[in-house]
Amino acid sequence: MRQRRGVLIGMVLVLCFLAACGRDDTPKERAPTASSPATQQAAPSPGSSPRVIEVTEAFIAPHFRPNPLVLKVGEPVQFKVTSADTRHTFIIEALGIDVEVPQKSLNETVTTKVVTPQAAGTFRVFCRIHERLPMEGSIEVTATGAAGQ
Repeated sequence: MRQRRGVLIGMVLVLCFLAACGRDDTPKERAPTASSPATQQAAPSPGSSPRVIEVTEAFIAPHFRPNPLVLKVGEPVQFKVTSADTRHTFIIEALGIDVEVPQKSLNETVTTKVVTPQAAGTFRVFCRIHERLPMEGSIEVTATGAAGQ
């Protein structure tokens, strides 16, 4: 009788764990708010395309590679994000970016919408799932000079 109870409790715990891991309550991507002065959505003009910045997220530091991400004011950019390990989110509130990044074993990359920073400054990039670590990095938007990765 005790053995059955132990097996039953173990099965319930496994089901609870699987339910918690499979829960997806994060938004896929949020549109920027009209009041956000730091960004503007941009459609690339014919003949030009946005700069694509490849970013890798990792549970262990450094959490975002490259870090910091360096952009220029007025430069259309798009982020191509992959995970080095587990599931993450890639959030840059100042640019209206909020996407989910699948775990490495799925071998998938997420590409964000094109954004154009409109204000210079340093902005936070973070993973909501691992925010307590804290899992964060920064975006540096410069008014002049060369932007690098």
